[in-house]
Amino acid sequence: MKIVEDKFENIIVHDELSIALGTFDGVHRGHQKIIERAVYEGKKKGIKSAVFTFNKHPLMVLRPGTEVKILTDNNTKANIIEGLGVDYLFFTDFNEDFAGTDAEEFLFLLKRKLRARVLVCGYNYTFGKYGKGDVKLLEKYQEKLGYELNVIDKVSFEERNISSSIIREKIESGELSEANILLGHNYFYIGRVIEGNKLGRKLGFPTANVPISNNLCIKNGVYITWTYVDGIAYSSISNVGNKPTVGKNERLIEVHIFNFEGNLYNKKIKIEFVEFLREERKFESIDELKDRVLMDINTAREYFNKNNVYKQR
Repeated sequence: MKIVEDKFENIIVHDELSIALGTFDGVHRGHQKIIERAVYEGKKKGIKSAVFTFNKHPLMVLRPGTEVKILTDNNTKANIIEGLGVDYLFFTDFNEDFAGTDAEEFLFLLKRKLRARVLVCGYNYTFGKYGKGDVKLLEKYQEKLGYELNVIDKVSFEERNISSSIIREKIESGELSEANILLGHNYFYIGRVIEGNKLGRKLGFPTANVPISNNLCIKNGVYITWTYVDGIAYSSISNVGNKPTVGKNERLIEVHIFNFEGNLYNKKIKIEFVEFLREERKFESIDELKDRVLMDINTAREYFNKNNVYKQR
């Protein structure tokens, strides 16, 4: 998959494209339907498939100064989209100029700049200045601009409504199992391991430390996780937070991987969040912290044994 990160006006494409349109935060089951249709239509017509999205959530520009929580950063989003068989992923720079683009002008640019032959979107997709563009406008212009429009109806799963906002609420409240059902995959994060203060190693449970942004919506706390190292899945336990007991401020994922030996510094790892165990808390002493972490590790091991869900290790 080719990833293009640039301003819309700078993008040059030589292939005709079947394009999925959307923000795709989380790339949940509904998003997957849209993207899969774009891939299908591309293969059927013998053209390339693409996802057109943004390098930042539009609300970060439309509501400056407001904290915007998101499900996935661009690295994680790209990982999921690539797995759906997409040929091109456009992370277009969403800035004030782009936000001011009229809806009709946006459609002409899609046709001229991205050579859109097929457009695929959700039933509630909006675009252009003030979000005035919608499915009706896409239908109005499809004959004039010569593209085929596919609109994906509302997607639900086992009578559950699916949307990025619902999933964010689930994750922020610790309802991770329910969020994973709506996502259609375990919530995960890909990051690079940095060197820590080696406190975990001194306490008998070494951890890999991965920085994570404050605007990712995952709740601070302790989780049962799968950790992928060089494509191999290891059972693990992870803490997301700021290390309040030792007075740290940087937000990290601290991962203790079961049955693993090796140097992970500067290596990219993937952390899948399976179950939320408890909230992050400040302990009165390092010994109290150690006792609680050992309890959490035992709980995680019991979970893996009880559910018989070992993937590799």
